[in-house]
Amino acid sequence: MPRHQNTAAQCARQAQRDTGGKYTAELRKTTPAEGQPGPFTLGKLLTACGPSPDWTGQHPVVDPEQAPEMFDFTPLGEPVPYSTVMLLLGLLAPASRSTELELESRNGFHSLIVACCGRRFEMVLTQDDYATERCRVPGCDSGPVSAHSIPYCVHRHLAERPEDELVEMARAWGHSQREEFSAGDPAAVALGKEGDRLIAAAVAQGACFPVKTALIEAAYDEPEMVDVVYCGEQAVHVHYAMDTENFRLERVARAAHRRIQKLASGRCACGAALQIGTGPKVPPQFCSAACAAAGPQTRGGSAPVICGKARTVPTLVTRGGRGFGRARPAGRRPRRGRPGRSSTSAGA
Repeated sequence: MPRHQNTAAQCARQAQRDTGGKYTAELRKTTPAEGQPGPFTLGKLLTACGPSPDWTGQHPVVDPEQAPEMFDFTPLGEPVPYSTVMLLLGLLAPASRSTELELESRNGFHSLIVACCGRRFEMVLTQDDYATERCRVPGCDSGPVSAHSIPYCVHRHLAERPEDELVEMARAWGHSQREEFSAGDPAAVALGKEGDRLIAAAVAQGACFPVKTALIEAAYDEPEMVDVVYCGEQAVHVHYAMDTENFRLERVARAAHRRIQKLASGRCACGAALQIGTGPKVPPQFCSAACAAAGPQTRGGSAPVICGKARTVPTLVTRGGRGFGRARPAGRRPRRGRPGRSSTSAGA
């Protein structure tokens, strides 16, 4: 095997080891198609930004007076603005020149998405100086809660992260807030909306307690260490701030718990009614730990899982083959008769 392989060859060898497939087939998958731009290094982009001649074409989206100065760079598909590329290089300043980037998608002369080391950046092509980080899930157009500490969007993908990753993000956010606010007063650390969103995501995963603990301890300190690190009145203020923030995050967690159960119409996927106190490790959309371990099931399925046991009773009352949104417990028969009429009047 050659000592120095390109990225496509390395990916193909790794895929061959993982899947047991043929090397040539895996290499064909990882090699860009003809005419499709492939990966490029940060050094190549930096080098091209200087000596490349200006693009002399006419911008098809904005007027010539408002069009940014652009240059041709083949790996990014079409011309890109100088200032936007320089801003992207600034965001990637800690990376080395050999760091690889790749064009994820491009929307003509409007915008493009570049991926680098798991991070995703949107570059706007209709104006100068606009490059911003996006959610790290490929294909997502939303911005992250915090580019450095919480790199996922709040609308969907943050709540899908596992417990250990949420705990790490909580520690990172707590440390960043502590560095920013604790210089003058260690009790003045504010966790803000970002902390609330971490707690809401943790509730959806049944991981509220470890995430809340990591968040508060990173922002202030471990409770048993407060009297060691701080003295006198300052220690009292830190304890008070920790207790206040703990109670506030508890309220955020309860609100998120109620909201999730409301979206689930008060019913588990198995058809059982959702309860408030099902346990700290049970997500609010499940009725028990057994249902949570079994994973989400569709309500209209023929064999839903009810507390770990398969049942063949449908869990959604239907009319004419269409569900009308009211779940019923398994074992309860639907009422006979036409819609809007009681069983007595239907029998009459």
